[in-house]
Amino acid sequence: MPQFDPSSFASQLFWLAVFFTLLYQVVIKLVIPGLGGVMENRQRTIDEDLAKAADLKARTDAAIESYEAALAEARGRAQALLRETGEEIAKQSEARNREVAEALAQQVAEGEARIAAAQAAALDDVRDAAADVTAALTSKLMGGAADQTAARASVDAVMREAR
Repeated sequence: MPQFDPSSFASQLFWLAVFFTLLYQVVIKLVIPGLGGVMENRQRTIDEDLAKAADLKARTDAAIESYEAALAEARGRAQALLRETGEEIAKQSEARNREVAEALAQQVAEGEARIAAAQAAALDDVRDAAADVTAALTSKLMGGAADQTAARASVDAVMREAR
């Protein structure tokens, strides 16, 4: 291999130094500034993205706070409306119960009056029937006409004692 020939080491070292220096100068003058620009642009982009993210986070936090405040207000209004509706329903229910109770009391009173009237009529019918039976028995036992007024008075006296 010719590159390992000891007589060409000096020229190889010379050309190595020349190309290394040229390559070093190209890298320093062209590549490193280009990389630096790319790195600066990338850093600027990252910084801008971080600033946008911080701004969006602040907006999101503000929106969340606004949403939570609106939600709390809506819950408060819903609770108040629920309470008012419950009170109104309770009042309506109480009024309706009162109306129904009054109607039932009136019906009970009417029923009691009808029962009392029917009872009085039945007692009058029983009194009349008892007076007629008493008069008939007295006339059969005594053999003559019985006094209807006396029979009624006797039945009335017995009924008063029974009460």
